[in-house]
Amino acid sequence: MILLLGGTTESLEVADVLADKKVPFIISVISDYGAELASKHGQKVAKITFTSENFPIFCHEHHIDFILDATHPFARVISQLVIDEARKLDIPYLRFERQNNYSKNADLKMVNSLEEACQYLKQVEGKIYLSTGSKTAPTYAEVLGVDRLHVRVLPTTKVMGKLTDAGFLASQIDGIQGPFSVALNVELFKHSSAKVVVTKESGRQGGVQEKIAACEQLGIPCVIIRRPQISYPHMVSSLHELKKNLGENNEW
Repeated sequence: MILLLGGTTESLEVADVLADKKVPFIISVISDYGAELASKHGQKVAKITFTSENFPIFCHEHHIDFILDATHPFARVISQLVIDEARKLDIPYLRFERQNNYSKNADLKMVNSLEEACQYLKQVEGKIYLSTGSKTAPTYAEVLGVDRLHVRVLPTTKVMGKLTDAGFLASQIDGIQGPFSVALNVELFKHSSAKVVVTKESGRQGGVQEKIAACEQLGIPCVIIRRPQISYPHMVSSLHELKKNLGENNEW
């Protein structure tokens, strides 16, 4: 049984590959929304937050003999935990993560953390468009002042409540679910009068390329927070490589 660590659009693509090959697998997610999406791509879905205590038990109970990590590039804690536990359990681990190729013509500012992003943003005048999600929006508001910010988030009750508590007004929030085309990004950035856009290096499926292209069209800088650096024992960056690797490991 393959354990597919999900929660991303790319993990659903991987699930489709496994389902097409009729390989037994179970997708793990951490939210109800993730479970709802995953259930359309795999028959077995587990909503669970893994820890060093429950991960070995889960693998034993579900007879896991291969681990595919397709979590978000910024989910560093869970990836490192699974790498460590897989090594102890002697279960093969493979990371699936698409690589980024950025436009050389775009005005990009690469930073390593939220704190470094804020240091740069303090030197920039005008409205800041946050496309980094709701989790860190209150921190940006606290450091930079909420009046300077416009944020794009999933339109859920929990998220809206969190932003309201942080001082965001309805006029400062784009509650909308992706994917986002370059044209839509351009319109949203223009509508908010953005002078700079902040995003994370979340991969092609995270829409970073479309955000960069939109910023390039508008002639505004794009701040990109680099993904955490993890020493993955094995990694593939395309579905073609994934199929090849699984074939070599006799997973089908």
